[in-house]
Amino acid sequence: MTSTENDNRSKTRKAKIITSSRAAKMSKKSESAVAEKSGHARAAFGLEKDPGICLVYHVKDGRNRYLQKEVASDLYGQATAGALVAARRSSIRICADGDSWINILWPLSGLAGYEPTFFDILEGLYTTHSVAYPGDTFEQMLAERDYRQLVKSASFDFFIFSGGGNDVLGGGALVELLRPRSAGTPGVPRSFLRNDILDRTVQRLENGYNTIAREVAILSNPKQTQMLVHGYDVPTPRKNGVWLGDPFERRGYDLVGDKAVIKSILTYLVDVLYDMLGRVERAQDNVTVVNLRNVVGTRWNDELHPKKPASQDLAKKFVLAMNELQRDDVRRQRELLLAAKYQTPES
Repeated sequence: MTSTENDNRSKTRKAKIITSSRAAKMSKKSESAVAEKSGHARAAFGLEKDPGICLVYHVKDGRNRYLQKEVASDLYGQATAGALVAARRSSIRICADGDSWINILWPLSGLAGYEPTFFDILEGLYTTHSVAYPGDTFEQMLAERDYRQLVKSASFDFFIFSGGGNDVLGGGALVELLRPRSAGTPGVPRSFLRNDILDRTVQRLENGYNTIAREVAILSNPKQTQMLVHGYDVPTPRKNGVWLGDPFERRGYDLVGDKAVIKSILTYLVDVLYDMLGRVERAQDNVTVVNLRNVVGTRWNDELHPKKPASQDLAKKFVLAMNELQRDDVRRQRELLLAAKYQTPES
């Protein structure tokens, strides 16, 4: 090999090293810029649980002032803008609306000790768009219907909706539903509840879900976006917990001594939600219930929100449901094509 060839190869190696070094520096600068932007937003961010309405938060700024939904959403958008997104291999597109089980403003809320939701996990796998907000109740979602523009675009395969927990599972709603500890019979969870209130609440939720499902079917035509819903998992009260622990203690329950009774009550309430959703699923062709019971176990970050490993397992449930629905859709399309191919012409 000549000295000229050696010099050329040496220059090529140096050029590659310099290019690689510059790319690494640029990547680090990009990540730093995102982190800096997120850091500024986090410095002016806080979450306060609404003790009267479970799964609902009030967002505060750095001066402890409450923020309106639009302002908080903008702050969240600024903090996450430019964030590095995992490579998405799936062509499935998902939109969502709902409560803090979908959007807890993570990673901003990580500063307050919160962990990603199952939808945060799905965002790393699919193309997604969410209008969920942790300050919205079921009634607000039904009244505002922020999901309309998303499903109307007829560009999403699935619409994930999460709502109704604030009406049944905790806070002031739970205080209203619970009868005093002395009024019930262990082993009969329904005996500890004001069933007249529960029945009216569940009927209202069922009507709302049916309304949303019908609207999604109409607005998403001809895409026929499928609506995925869930009824949460059985939560665990904590001492001084504003959503579960306090309501039970106010009604005379001992969080330790009555642990089995409390679990039976909460299990019953979650089952009631799933029974209601099952009726909606049977009534609406575009609705599928994703069963999330017995997934979280002991992996709760607070009384009603899962830790990241649990959220990952919850996300897997949705992945399985979506994959199955996609396979069913392919089978139906094939059957229709075959039927059309072999259809006997009318004489």
